[in-house]
Amino acid sequence: MTPVLEAAGVRRVYRVPGTRPWRRRDLTALDDVDLALQPGRSLALVGESGAGKSTLLRILLALEVPDAGSVRFRGAPVSPERLRREVGVVVQDAGSSLDPRLQVRASLREPLECLDVDADHDARVLELMAAVGLDPETVDRRPGAFSGGQRQRIALARALIANPALLVVDEPFSAVDPATRARLVDLLRVLAERSGIQLLLVTHDLGVADRLCDDVVVLAHGRVAEAGPIAEVFARPRSAAAQDLLGAVGRLPTPEATR
Repeated sequence: MTPVLEAAGVRRVYRVPGTRPWRRRDLTALDDVDLALQPGRSLALVGESGAGKSTLLRILLALEVPDAGSVRFRGAPVSPERLRREVGVVVQDAGSSLDPRLQVRASLREPLECLDVDADHDARVLELMAAVGLDPETVDRRPGAFSGGQRQRIALARALIANPALLVVDEPFSAVDPATRARLVDLLRVLAERSGIQLLLVTHDLGVADRLCDDVVVLAHGRVAEAGPIAEVFARPRSAAAQDLLGAVGRLPTPEATR
């Protein structure tokens, strides 16, 4: 089967400037990285800060060009135009993805209008507000009227509003308390299962990855340290990177504990 999203031999090197020519050097952010999100599976990309997750994500989303290797989406080379229509993204800081001047209704309608989605836009907005657990009657408020956890729900609704084929979630729960994080993780899992959407999660939190994903790729120092089904990798980690992450993992509260 053709992977939904695939990276092969991706390499990215940055030129580090210096005050003198002999002080300039190359920094290898990614080196021969392979990754494949298979149909019907969800994938976690994990690693410590500085492992290369953000660089790889920018390349996967066609925001940056690799120095070597390739990225394909549904069997074809990635392009910003195609990804814009078929991929939804939830970033770490929900506030940065929502215009503070716009009412939530306008923020959620914007992707539908830009992509010329043939649907009742207001009905779709209210449907997604309810789906992420927010009162549809609050849709005419601005983002500042909502809590951090609620803004994350709005950002999730915005990413899902145009029915994308793939949802990319980048460290989405690091700024909320553990109980809110647990509720948001369970919400995301339920929404992904109901819609059948493919999920790529970028995180350093293996507790979140374990709750949401089928497969995992562990990055360390710009290289793939380990990859495979998440249950197998977490039960018998072979790499030092996976062992270190598992040693530091924080357990999510159970859903019952957050009620």
